[in-house]
Amino acid sequence: MKLVMQMFFIGLSLQVVPLMFGNTLRGQDLSNKINMLEIVISNLVTRVESLEKRISALEKNSSGTISKPQKKDVPSKDSSKSSPTNGFEDIGNGFFVKNVRFNPFGTNILLTGEMANRSETNYRFAKFKIEIYDDRDLLVKKEEFIIPDLPKASVKAFEAMLVGIETGLINRYVIKPID
Repeated sequence: MKLVMQMFFIGLSLQVVPLMFGNTLRGQDLSNKINMLEIVISNLVTRVESLEKRISALEKNSSGTISKPQKKDVPSKDSSKSSPTNGFEDIGNGFFVKNVRFNPFGTNILLTGEMANRSETNYRFAKFKIEIYDDRDLLVKKEEFIIPDLPKASVKAFEAMLVGIETGLINRYVIKPID
């Protein structure tokens, strides 16, 4: 990267030097612009290097070399809704959910689980709402998410990003289909 920048500035200076001899004011303006470009490019290089470090850390984290944050299982609203078949919980309208997890993702949460469609409808986009409650049973977050391509009589893994919430705030959750 630094070699590319050096070659860029050498090429630029070869074009600017002849202009400086003809008009000193014009040459000074170009010199100031070059200095500004150097500062901007230096800032961009710093940002790119920072992003490369973050990407490397994320790649290491996802490959398992760094211990991953523990997944948090949170009890659902009503355990009497649980379906005796395969551990799925009935959430209404022919939908059943299981293996719901809240995985820390920075200052956000990656919601994952499995959704079964036992209704009589094929869904191109099945819409759901999740409500998250804290230990005082106060609503902390309400968010909608979509599971694409959920045909009838199918089970599909899903994930959704819940922005601006931490797993420590979650005491219980409720997932409902949206008509």
